[in-house]
Amino acid sequence: MAIGASMAGGKRGNAEGRPRQDADWYPTPKDVTCVLFDKVKFDGAIYEPCCGDGSLAVVAEDDYGYDVFGTDLHDRGYGIGHGKAFDVLKAKKLLAPNVVTNPPFNIAGEIIEHLWSLGPDRMAMLLKSTFWHAENRRRIFDRIPPSRIIALTWRPDFLGLNRPTMEVIWCVWERGHVGPTSYELAERPEWARKKKGRKRAAD
Repeated sequence: MAIGASMAGGKRGNAEGRPRQDADWYPTPKDVTCVLFDKVKFDGAIYEPCCGDGSLAVVAEDDYGYDVFGTDLHDRGYGIGHGKAFDVLKAKKLLAPNVVTNPPFNIAGEIIEHLWSLGPDRMAMLLKSTFWHAENRRRIFDRIPPSRIIALTWRPDFLGLNRPTMEVIWCVWERGHVGPTSYELAERPEWARKKKGRKRAAD
């Protein structure tokens, strides 16, 4: 089973024969994070409730100047709190007015509903491109539709295996948004394309 199937909730290993990532943890590549922050501006600090090793949060802090409060059920070396007290599905309040995260894909629907109920001004989540193509998720979409969907036009290499197989989208919710969900395509940042080109040339 390829990484895309694994992230979508499969139980077998990936194409490398590796087991599914523990707790559906797939670090967010920098180019994926940059696409969001280049297109969406957040007023105030950001709460990252599935921060993992901080791959997303560090870019938001260092490259875009946001204050980020990261927590996670699992301690992967980044964040201000870890453990059962920081289970995203049990959170009773937000640590910042905005939420940005790459959630565990197998519980992403539950996370969307729960965090939106806590009242963020803006919320952005990285999801597989076919996330809404299921009846139970369609019901979530009907109740709390994103204001924007930003579809990446390349397949991110989450684990550095050089065989990316999965398409993803950023879904953005904005408090008070009225109207249909906008859909746009996002090119890979030029610096990332050049970096990939140099790597190919070196190989």
